Amino acid sequence: MSVAYAGEYKLQECKIMSSTGAVARLDDKVISFQIYENLFSQSIIASMTIIDNTNMVMKMPFIGQEFVALRLETPDIGEINFSDNLFAVTNVKVRQDVSNDTQIYDLSLVSTESLRNARTRVSKSYSGTVSSIVTSILRDERLIDTNKNIYVDRTSGSRKFVAPNIRPFKFIRNLTREAISEEHQGSPHYYFYESCQGFQFRCVDGLYKKPTKGNFVADSESISNDSNKQSGNIEKDYRRILSFAISRTNDTLLATMGGLLGSSLIKYNIFHKNFQTYNFSYFKKFKQFGRIDKNPIYNNTVIDRRSNSMGDFPSSKIHLHPTSNNGLSDTQYYDTDIGYYHKDNSIEQWLQSTRAKSLELNGGMNIQLKIHGYSELSVGDMVNIELPITGTDHDKEQIDTMYNGRFLITQLKHDFDQSERQHRILMSVVKDSIPEKFKNTKSSEEIRGKKGKTYAPSYS
Repeated sequence: MSVAYAGEYKLQECKIMSSTGAVARLDDKVISFQIYENLFSQSIIASMTIIDNTNMVMKMPFIGQEFVALRLETPDIGEINFSDNLFAVTNVKVRQDVSNDTQIYDLSLVSTESLRNARTRVSKSYSGTVSSIVTSILRDERLIDTNKNIYVDRTSGSRKFVAPNIRPFKFIRNLTREAISEEHQGSPHYYFYESCQGFQFRCVDGLYKKPTKGNFVADSESISNDSNKQSGNIEKDYRRILSFAISRTNDTLLATMGGLLGSSLIKYNIFHKNFQTYNFSYFKKFKQFGRIDKNPIYNNTVIDRRSNSMGDFPSSKIHLHPTSNNGLSDTQYYDTDIGYYHKDNSIEQWLQSTRAKSLELNGGMNIQLKIHGYSELSVGDMVNIELPITGTDHDKEQIDTMYNGRFLITQLKHDFDQSERQHRILMSVVKDSIPEKFKNTKSSEEIRGKKGKTYAPSYS
């Protein structure tokens, strides 16, 4: 490894192009810059802090119509390259003087595809698999027209969709909800997002199968060390967690009301004038699709005198959805040559499971970590985490068995500090399962007191 210290990076290119055609290098003017990736967002955003002693902001000028080329390298590891596919400047903010001839300001940046999405709308019918339609929209010269890499997990079933004059990314987000995987046992858990590697239309089950991109360890020694210090062992420093916080744990009320633990779907068929009910139970469906670990994050134990578990209440969330099919095909679309060809949206295969997965990834077991950065780490990657035991170690465990093992990166911020030449990453990681089963020693049935009296006050 040729890096001199953990978090080292090289700024290979940083220049700005104004709407007037003027080009300026920013290498010696940039104080810091950040790049944000999010599994739940369709495009990446960035920000850049600039110190200006040549009044460049007026000479160029900066009016929110500029483009920034950026290329950063982690030696012998990889690079973040936006020198061909540029960032677009959307505004100049927090502009302030620091001396008579020097000022500091921030530039807000987005991917150029985000601007194309904002100024175009799609009003068209599409036929084919969901994955092929998504790819078509991203490559369409009249819509997103991206030249970036597109990573797609193929979907099954020929479908027909009509885009009702909406923005392309919103239409893709709607398609994502109805995608069924061809490669991962019919999993409906799709997300559409952008990372520094390109656009991703990915099934979570496929992300879980990716090899681990990093192993990170937190212990009392690493947390107490100053984050600027280097131990001399670069590989160990890259593994060291500089700080961490368990930002979210299971929210039982949200999980119950949102349908994570149980829900009911009533599907009304307009064609046959009948309906069908589908019940979803977290514990019964737990192993239907891919998981990070083997065991549920909720305890499958009796909670009331009727021997119900937390997953035995489908009426806690009720979905009602109309459809029109003849048993096999969608009867909304008819071809005079081949008859009914397109399948219906098969909502019973994806709605309840997708809503449950969204709650798991947004409101489940979540840790925020700060580490030394390197360019190859991105949203959608799998990492291995080890956290220390807090308090008394009753079972002689060295690590926290709940918050241990493989996690999925759902949010990530690359933070580059030019004054220190230091790259750090702040990331949010989550898991939808745990390595070990809960050790039940007695019933978890709700403890209740004696039944109270009913009073009917009289007002005379």
